[in-house]
Amino acid sequence: MREIDKVIDKSEKILWEGKPKFWPFFLGRSVGATFFGGVWLLFLLFFFVTAAVSNPNALTILLLTPHFWIGILIAIGVPIYTFLVYNHTYYAITDKRIILQKGVIGRDFEYIDFDQVTNAEVVINFWDKIVGKTSGSILVSSAGTPTYVRRGQEFAKPYTISNIDNPYDVFKFFKKVSHDV
Repeated sequence: MREIDKVIDKSEKILWEGKPKFWPFFLGRSVGATFFGGVWLLFLLFFFVTAAVSNPNALTILLLTPHFWIGILIAIGVPIYTFLVYNHTYYAITDKRIILQKGVIGRDFEYIDFDQVTNAEVVINFWDKIVGKTSGSILVSSAGTPTYVRRGQEFAKPYTISNIDNPYDVFKFFKKVSHDV
């Protein structure tokens, strides 16, 4: 559900808006987790088969272990969550800023004012190349880019306009608008 109109100013105009392409967005976020969950469950299956030889109640024991349910949650929960996030993901470039809409239950909006943009780049990942054909992502860094610390080093997590169609054209448009502003 697109709700960007609720957060733009009265004098602000939307110049471009888009939504990610489904398959690159979905596969890029869920394949790794589904694979890991499947491996997790296969690992448990080995122990289940071993236990079933000596204990006929092994299935009941398996279904009561949290390890089994964690594997199910990882293998099935992540793709369901990704599908729900996709339905509420929209992007807009206005004459003042970039707006990113996300969220499952509530709507989360991220804004990057053009005067705060420090860097932008286009990234074409594996799934964009394989199933998206013409899709890619634009990474935007700004003075307010969120950072996190890992092993004592600070890393910036840029704002991402993910898996959009024709990312090079949108990037050129974004650069033109940001320079004009």
